[in-house]
Amino acid sequence: METITSEEMAVLDINCEYFGLSRLQLMENAGRGLAEEIIKRFKPCKVVIFAGLGNNGGDAFVCARFLRNFDVEVFLLGRSKDIKTEIAKRNFDILKKAGYKITEIRDKIPEFEADIVIDGMLGTGVRGKLRGIYAKSVEVINESKAFKIAVDVPTGLNPDTGEFELCVKADLTVTFHKPKPGLLKAKDVVGELVVKDIGIPKSFENLAGVGDVKKVYKRFESGHKGVHGRIAVIGGIGYTGAVALTSLACYYAGADLVTTLVPKDIKNVVASFSPNLIVRELDLCDLSSLNELMKKYHVAVLGMGVERNDEFTDFVEEFLKLENVKKVVLDASAITKDIPEGVECIMTPHAGEFRKVFGEPTIENVMKVAKETNSVILLKGREDVITDGERVRFNRTGNAGMTVGGTGDVLAGVAGAFFALNDAFWSASASAFVNGLAGDICFEEKGYNFTAVDLLEKIPIAIKRCLEFV
Repeated sequence: METITSEEMAVLDINCEYFGLSRLQLMENAGRGLAEEIIKRFKPCKVVIFAGLGNNGGDAFVCARFLRNFDVEVFLLGRSKDIKTEIAKRNFDILKKAGYKITEIRDKIPEFEADIVIDGMLGTGVRGKLRGIYAKSVEVINESKAFKIAVDVPTGLNPDTGEFELCVKADLTVTFHKPKPGLLKAKDVVGELVVKDIGIPKSFENLAGVGDVKKVYKRFESGHKGVHGRIAVIGGIGYTGAVALTSLACYYAGADLVTTLVPKDIKNVVASFSPNLIVRELDLCDLSSLNELMKKYHVAVLGMGVERNDEFTDFVEEFLKLENVKKVVLDASAITKDIPEGVECIMTPHAGEFRKVFGEPTIENVMKVAKETNSVILLKGREDVITDGERVRFNRTGNAGMTVGGTGDVLAGVAGAFFALNDAFWSASASAFVNGLAGDICFEEKGYNFTAVDLLEKIPIAIKRCLEFV
């Protein structure tokens, strides 16, 4: 059975909203689906809902409306003014205005009799050990003789691992879209498992969106210089601008420290592009010094501004074998079939570059190559393809103005910055989305005639738009 992790579901939930399928619609579909399963099994009877302050409670509020002939009572764990999301609050207010019996519980749980108890407390929102009113509620529910129904995930169960200390022991769990992995590992507390379709188009699972960016972008209030990413950018053997664009893109995408390594004869030229750049001399033969240098960096980004030649190809092969090289983004002339075991890799070819090294850039072949090289491939195009050989995502942001030179160099830098604190697959997906969105922002202001420098400057705005999307 296909599963989806709680984190993947959270990304999908946000992306659905972005693509026009609102979370309010999804909540309505979930609550109605839950009610359908109850009506299938029971004649009208007494139902008590234990509802939390998040969207799990919101699903249960919707369910209550569809249990028309049932005697429904709601126990809200906390104060109604503290309900966390607008959509859950909206559905709570409907019940309140409709005259449903609702009790706000702070500490003591009132005695009750019920034929059915619905657990709409936490769902996938469980983090760590249950405490306070939630722990008490789980104990009371488990002691009840009523038929117990969990909404999405029994409260207390880790949705991804199936682990728990204290957990609702459900007779029936109604989950949505796809089961979370933990549900298949904890059948004793899940009970009968029913998966309800809530109307998410299958293609939405594979589309990059703002949710991808929200997942990967990190900023720590107590962070220090370097904690948000230290990147080494290596290239510039033939062209000077490309490595500068990549290095600046790393900064614009959130990295703290970026060192640009280029041949001696262009070092001063590259440094002149911006006072933000830290530029050092690159000696392709001094791998020992590079290995020592890489102790300080999370990610190396290679290949921009390099005319393909045998010397650089050999260098890349040996560089990837260095002990301290753990994560790499390979662009342009650095793209290779030989990725050593233990090196996490994102490759960012366009169709022509892919064809030269791997053959035809069909989706099937791109997935095959990603699997064989144990890497993530971000194939740049009108619709970007991102795959690790098993999973595949498509990115549709961007426009025809992005055929201008340098936009791929910017993308490599964004990917490197995101990759510093995340895995390769989600970093690649988020970077493709952000790079294309920045291009779309350029188009809003300038039409098709913008440059890679224009694109670069819109990267922070694109990220900000994603993070502010509710």
